[in-house]
Amino acid sequence: MPDDLPEEDSSSSMAAALREYARLRELWIIICMMILPYSIIWLGMNFFKSAVVSLALYHGLCLLPGIIWARQSLLKTLRPPTYLELLGLTVACILFSTGSVYAYEYFADMVLSSSHVFELMKTVGYNRDIFCPVSIYIVIVNPLLEELFWRGFIMNKLDELCPDFPHCGLIWSSFAYGAFHYPIMQLVMYPGWAEFGTILLMIYGVILGILYRKKKSLLVTALAHSLLTDLSAVLLMLALFHRLNVQ
Repeated sequence: MPDDLPEEDSSSSMAAALREYARLRELWIIICMMILPYSIIWLGMNFFKSAVVSLALYHGLCLLPGIIWARQSLLKTLRPPTYLELLGLTVACILFSTGSVYAYEYFADMVLSSSHVFELMKTVGYNRDIFCPVSIYIVIVNPLLEELFWRGFIMNKLDELCPDFPHCGLIWSSFAYGAFHYPIMQLVMYPGWAEFGTILLMIYGVILGILYRKKKSLLVTALAHSLLTDLSAVLLMLALFHRLNVQ
């Protein structure tokens, strides 16, 4: 019987090594999937110079593979918001959107050049002809896909793969979420403000992650994402058109 112990220990060590190898391999895949959006957005905006192509590549190549990978677990997180949650999000939407437009009207010249942003929008094909359909897509589809990927897939996977690192998923998914917006911020904002805006988006990612952890529903976080930032972005573009008298 004692002679069998070294063989059992060897088998146990081998099994542990294989599990660790599988964990590290999966972790590196997740890290690559976190980095990919940065490259794709940079490529779409600087090489293809198309907002529609950038969005299609980002959703198709970056988000959908992760969502498909985690589809079984994601289905459990699609609890619809309660009436109280809807009321709270509606009030937050009104306050945030009003504040964003007000801030743009009074402080935009400190942060960016409206004429430069408009020329950039024309360069990447984001003109009045496609403004309505693309804006509807941005407000409805984009936040759902992003929340399924960044909070539902990436954040949960990192927590699963790094159990000894407290809040690993929340921290690194939020960092990567903010960072991939940086190529857009660089094109739109003055130096310094682009970095500041990226940091704010990282903090916003943390807030969405905490909201998801608290509410246990990706539909609630997707709705918050939609009504707060994505809708505000569309309203800010309308404010830009108004400022420049774009017909």
